[in-house]
Order: sequence, then C-alpha cells, then structure tokens
Amino acid sequence: MNARGASKFFGSRNSKNVKSPLFHSVEPTGPLEQVPLTRKPSNLSVISSSTATSLYWSSSHQYHLENIPDDVLREIANWCNPATNLRVSLACKRLAILFRPYLYNSVDLAYTDLCRAGLKVFSQRPTLTRYIKILILKPNRNSGWTKSLDKSIDEVWIIDVLQNIASQGDLPLLTTFKWYGKELPKDSFWLTLRTQWVLYLLAGVQSRNHCPISCPDLRNIGTSVGQRTLQAFKSDDHLFAFRNLTGFHLFTQVLERWTMFNYQMDRDLPETLWEMLFHSQALEELTLDGTCFSDANAWNLKPVFSGRWPGLRRLALGNVFYDDSTDNDDSVCKFLQEHPNLQQISSMGNMSYSPTAMGCLLSLPKLQTYRGRLQQLKDGGELTQIRNIILTDWFSPSANFGDILGDLHHLESLTVCVNFVDDVHSQLGFYDRLLEKCSPLKYLEISSTSWLSLRELSSGLRLVPDLRTLTVTRVHKMNSNNLTKSALHIASQNLNLREFTIRDVPVWDHLDQLSGIFRTKRLGHYTVQHEHGERVLSVQEVGVGALRQHYRRSFSRLVKDTQHL
Repeated sequence: MNARGASKFFGSRNSKNVKSPLFHSVEPTGPLEQVPLTRKPSNLSVISSSTATSLYWSSSHQYHLENIPDDVLREIANWCNPATNLRVSLACKRLAILFRPYLYNSVDLAYTDLCRAGLKVFSQRPTLTRYIKILILKPNRNSGWTKSLDKSIDEVWIIDVLQNIASQGDLPLLTTFKWYGKELPKDSFWLTLRTQWVLYLLAGVQSRNHCPISCPDLRNIGTSVGQRTLQAFKSDDHLFAFRNLTGFHLFTQVLERWTMFNYQMDRDLPETLWEMLFHSQALEELTLDGTCFSDANAWNLKPVFSGRWPGLRRLALGNVFYDDSTDNDDSVCKFLQEHPNLQQISSMGNMSYSPTAMGCLLSLPKLQTYRGRLQQLKDGGELTQIRNIILTDWFSPSANFGDILGDLHHLESLTVCVNFVDDVHSQLGFYDRLLEKCSPLKYLEISSTSWLSLRELSSGLRLVPDLRTLTVTRVHKMNSNNLTKSALHIASQNLNLREFTIRDVPVWDHLDQLSGIFRTKRLGHYTVQHEHGERVLSVQEVGVGALRQHYRRSFSRLVKDTQHL
C-alpha cells in the first residue's frame, strides 16, 4: 500500500456497504506517476446511503430520484471521487447502471488477491470491461499488510484471460495498460491488443488489412521484465510494433532481487524499439530502466538521446551513465534543450551526471519534479524552479542537506528515507538540517528503516510552518505510544497541518522502500477540521493484530493547546 494513497484507501471503505474489491483509485505506479486530483465543489452534496431514495436541493424542496435527468446525475458523477460514486451506485439499479462507466473507468488491481478476484469477475462478466480506459495490474505483490497469507498467482493465466477479453472486442475504450508482473507477457498478447488477427485467422481471413483493432485508442503501454525475459527481446516482437504512442514504459521488475553477474550488461535493445519510439512524435511519458538493484544496467539506453518528442513531459531513465564524465555532455544537453516541456525527471539506480549536464537539466524552464540521489544534484546550480524533490538515497542522521541543496525557497514537496539506528546523532538535529533551508514546504514524506520518534519529528516541523500534509513510515516498536495520542500531539504543535498519515511496518530495508512492497502493521490517517471555532482531529486507524485479525476504528478528538498536553 502506498502511503500517499492512504486517504483514498480509507475514503473508499468508510461505508460497510462498500465491499467490492475492484474499486480502487489509481495510485502512483511508477517513478513519475501522480495521484489524480478530485474536484470538490462546495455547493454540491450527495446522499449516498444504500437506502437513499431521493436527492435534496434545499431544505424546502424535495426532488425524487426518478425525476432527476440522467445528464444531471452524470454531471454529479463527474465531480465525485470513485468511493462516493460506488456508494451512490448501491442505491438502486438505475444508478448502478448509470454510474458503471465512472466505476470502471480506471481499474488498478494492485496486489495478488485483487488480481485474482477482479479477473474472475471480468471473465464472467466481460461487458464490464467495455468501460475500462486505464488498466493497471500488479500480480504477485502482497496486499500491503503484515501476516497476510497471500498466495501466488499464475501470471500466464492472467494474460490468457485478458487476451481472451481483448480478442472478443471487450476492451474498446482502453487507452492505458501497465503490467507489473515478474515476467514480460507473451508476445501474442501485445498482438491481440493491437489487432484481432488471432480470431480472424481462425475464421479464414488471410489479410491483416481486414483485421479490426481490439483497442483502437491504446496509446500508453508499460511492462516489467524479469530474469527470464530480461535479454530475450527480438526485432520482430509485437511489443515494438505499436505506433503513435503517448506513453511507453519498459523497466525491470522489483518483486525479485538479482544481479547482472550472469547477464551481459548494457546490451543493445532491438532497433524496432527505437523506431517505434522515434515515430511516436506525440510521446508525453517515457520510462526506460534496466537497473538491477544498482549493480549495473541491463540495456544500452544512450540512443534515447537521439529522440525528439516536442510534447514530452515525464522522463525516467536508469543508469545511462555510470560516472560524471563530460564525454556525453553535448548529446545530453542538446536533448534537454530540445525538450523544454519536461516537467518531471527521474534518475534510477546510480546514474551520474556531469556538472554541465546537470546544469542543463536544472535549467529546463518547466521542470517541477526531480527524483534521484542527492549526489546527482551536486554542482548543478541553484534549484530555483523545482517544486518537488524525491530523494532515493538512504541517509544517515548526520546527513547535511544544506551544503548540496542550498536554499530551497520554492520547494513545496520533499520525500526522504533515513536510518536512525545510530543513536549518537539526535533525530531532532537531522530535522533541523533537513528542513532549515525549505521553510515554504507544504508536503513532507519521511521513511525510516528504524524507530522514529514522532515527538521529535513534531518539534522539528516548527521549521516548516506552512506544512499541510505529512506522511511517516517507520519500523514498528513493541509497547510504543498510542498512535492517536501521538497524532494529537503533532496536530497541537503544527497549526497549519491539515492531514497526515503514520504507518508502522516490520523491519525493512532501502530496496523495499524503492519498490514499495514492504508490509504494514498499523496505519493511521488523520484530518484536522474546524468546527465551531475548535480544531477537531478526525481519526481513522486500521491494523493487524497478533492473531492476524484486522481492526478498524474511526472517531474524533478535540485538539487541545500545546501547553495542555
């Protein structure tokens, strides 16, 4: 479970009537993904109980549900998040049918059991898949909870089910498909997504010119690659036969760990892949990452700098260069200058930049988000335009950020990982060095591979008075303080904080943090609200007990002044 998606996790389960495993909002699935914002008009409300029979426009006028036109209900659905739409759809059969396109518009089967349940439903009711525009599958991942008994799933079965659905023409609206399995799907699957050639060949049609397209709007594709398929690409693979893509993502999977000891490093990818990319002039998102846990890169990615995509906004590359040599400065700088619309850049593994190349990168006029190691930003100049930084290093408590990052007067979001095992250095001192140069910060995410004191963190947040959102992941400690008590303390000391999430997990390491597959012991999501002049903390906590039993509680507490705590 992704910490950023915690609020959506709770929001989609506030009602006991909501039990379907398919309705999950899309969470970040890659280095450059973002959670879509939900529009929240202030003058629109929906009564979403399963027993609701009417919608109220005011206290003096009542409109029966059957008198509300379909287009009005569709407009309401456009303004609501998936959880609200799901609850409304439970009111009656008419709403269930009317809201179906909004419920299945985006499907993220984020772990093994969800994939198994979802695909069984889709195989039995393929008409539901006709509404899917975005489909993301993450098989053989755990559910995110400690002590859960997740069973592995046959990835070949998953692909066979999807291939059968697509070949029947039941994915006509699909625009985005991303696969996060242990191995690359079989090649005939990609052919089926492009055409219905398999069925028509059986029917005696010999010419591909007469084959309809299964997914005519599919323009954004992504897939992971495992040990068996890492270097098994061929020039005639159907994966490389797509055209006019807006997004392409090829990356090594993170479910298993291996090194490049038994593989050829920096192997050339097929020319057909580069031809596909170079002919996709409308490309907006590109991920090419052959990193194998920082050892090396499986593929030679240097040809990417020959590409020119005027609308490219998101770029993620892994280990293209291993040192800060200036030999490639001309090609890198020219590439960056030809892509002024880049907004998000992610550098995987141990990729290095020369000072000149990093200077060109940081001078991009629209660059807002950078994900990579702190050392990559050294000697790159001032970070005057970047609004969001995601640091993938594993920092010690003595790390000094100011010497490299300088003054970050425009920074709004920061994500870091730290290890507080060394008790010599104060945790409070770490927060001072981390936050003293970025006082305008509005979002902060801290992941710790050891115990983290919430009280010291709360004291350190005084340096970022405008902080609105906080996410903390830390190792669970036996007999630790009550989460609600710690949350009240944080809310009382940070008056502008609106919402924050605290997640306790078992012992984990840096690679778990990068892959996002560690397990959760307990999770608390807290929202600060203002009622009658008082600050009230809305508490939602879930967790797993010693006997694998899940618990859930929701309540509110009054936030007292700091001096009374």
